[in-house]
Amino acid sequence: MPDLELRLLRNFTAVYEARSFTAAARRLRTSQPPVSQAIAALERELGVRLFERTTRAVTPTSAAETLYPEAQFLLRRAAETVTLIERGAQGRPVRLAAVTSTFPALLPAILPLLAEYEPVVTEMGSEEQKHALAAGHLDLAILRDWGDATDDQIVLADERFVLAVPADHPLAGTGSAALTAVAEERIVLFERSRAPVAFDAIAGACTAAGFSPSPICHVQSEQAMLGLVSAGAGVAIVSELLTLTPWPGVSYVAVDDATHRTPLRARVARGDPLGLLEVIERAFRSAQSRLGFATAEAPHDGSQP
Repeated sequence: MPDLELRLLRNFTAVYEARSFTAAARRLRTSQPPVSQAIAALERELGVRLFERTTRAVTPTSAAETLYPEAQFLLRRAAETVTLIERGAQGRPVRLAAVTSTFPALLPAILPLLAEYEPVVTEMGSEEQKHALAAGHLDLAILRDWGDATDDQIVLADERFVLAVPADHPLAGTGSAALTAVAEERIVLFERSRAPVAFDAIAGACTAAGFSPSPICHVQSEQAMLGLVSAGAGVAIVSELLTLTPWPGVSYVAVDDATHRTPLRARVARGDPLGLLEVIERAFRSAQSRLGFATAEAPHDGSQP
């Protein structure tokens, strides 16, 4: 079995992201030869070629594409383990992961209410959260998933959709509009593999309105979507949570049809061994009140529309 040293994985991810050995070396604050040596050692260890190198470009191979998300996970877990050990003397920290849309406004409002639990927070897509929770790598997941409240999951919110349009768009400042108003527009979407539930909810809402979205590009997060909207690349269909934080150059327009929504759930290990569901629900409702986020006060039963 290959012995994947964290040092080699750090060098690999730097080269993969920079697409350059020189740029990766600068990021790692070292010189180029040690980076090249680390990649060569990792390739020998795995028995595969990770990058095609030419004088003009460094291109990841299919093996590198497979390794990259796994390397990210292993490096993140290593960092979390150090944090857990450092905080262990003060009581067991709670390992919490949440989807990106909760980070601008919701998590800053929730985390002070969880301070006694020493939360260690990771940004993670819904599918990755499910796997991490099942593997025992998380204590609490805040994700987008359908399903009724159970002994290991509660409904936090079923959020209405909102249109995010450039500030100079004809819909900007109109307050609300039908989803069909953007039927002919270029739509900015995130990758389905990262958040299939949210992606399918958006696609389902568009289909119900009588059109199929025409994506102009796929991104990894809602924040990237808003950046492209601000630049005039297209419009986006986002959850209400995102509208709690203003974004320069973006105007939010409520969608008239509230039938289709995107779910936000809190999930723990089966049986809730740490008793976290009641804690997170209480913290969420308190944060909800402070933020003026009213749509989650009476969520429906959690079944997909």
